[in-house]
Amino acid sequence: MNTKNILGAAYSLRTEGGVASSDEIARKGGFAPEEIGKVLRRMVRERLLERRGQEFQLTPQGRKRVRVVMIGGAFEIIHPGHIHTIREAKKLGDVLVVVVARDRTVSKNKGRSPVTGEALRVELVSSLRYVDAAVLGGVGSIYDTLERVRPDIVALGYDQSHREEEIEREAERRGLHVK
Repeated sequence: MNTKNILGAAYSLRTEGGVASSDEIARKGGFAPEEIGKVLRRMVRERLLERRGQEFQLTPQGRKRVRVVMIGGAFEIIHPGHIHTIREAKKLGDVLVVVVARDRTVSKNKGRSPVTGEALRVELVSSLRYVDAAVLGGVGSIYDTLERVRPDIVALGYDQSHREEEIEREAERRGLHVK
């Protein structure tokens, strides 16, 4: 079992708001449930994870071992451009978090209601094999979501209106270091 994959599974579960129990880490990472316990105990001893009851959480040392990439968008109707962009973003790190825009954000940005609702869009995006975690964006600015996900890299699609320098500057202001 690959340490980065286990750390990535624990990170993804917590990011999606789930519980990072040994059973859920095994399920998310595709590991044999009967083998995961021993590996998780070793990772706790190595201070990569800490255990709180039945749940595991990455320590700062464990978090440094995985490179988290974040990408966002509306993802109204999944098309080949989405797949290409998501696949390329996944190549930049160990864990890919896809932030799906809220219905309200889509309406504001596109001047119309979204073709599919936010819950369905999250479900569809999370089913893509390159995606480790799919979450709804915040109702405030993208920087609120940036603080919640705390990625190492923000990948921007060709149609994104955000400027790289602005994201890096605001992330630094909030104590985050992103590329």
